[in-house]
Amino acid sequence: MSSLLIEENRVAVQLPTEVPVKTRQLSVLIDDVHTDIVLSSFQNLIFVSISQTNKFSTWIKACKQMDGFAAEEACFEVVTLLGSNQDTLLTIYARQLIENISLSSNKDLLLSIALSNKSKETFKAILTLIFGHKVW
Repeated sequence: MSSLLIEENRVAVQLPTEVPVKTRQLSVLIDDVHTDIVLSSFQNLIFVSISQTNKFSTWIKACKQMDGFAAEEACFEVVTLLGSNQDTLLTIYARQLIENISLSSNKDLLLSIALSNKSKETFKAILTLIFGHKVW
């Protein structure tokens, strides 16, 4: 009777020399609100997740368009893919992030954002944290 076990095959596995997706995770208290931030750099985009509610909420895609009319002026497109498109603050987060990303990368931004505290101080604190832990 033959065995159902598969004979061991010798397969050469070549591991990548660097991690294909560079990721950073942050968990902080901002104005007494627990905030989780995940930054991931994929081959074609930067994924940023900001959550103060332990869930995903609004998803926004932002990208740099062709250069603007003036040589020193860039144009950006920010589109809400899922969730509330009425909250201008979320669009401002995406705009600030894509402007910063575009200074050193041509990658698009995919932002997932769920905030319970929408104060100016929280906005500044979150962006300062992200810009201090860039993956792009």
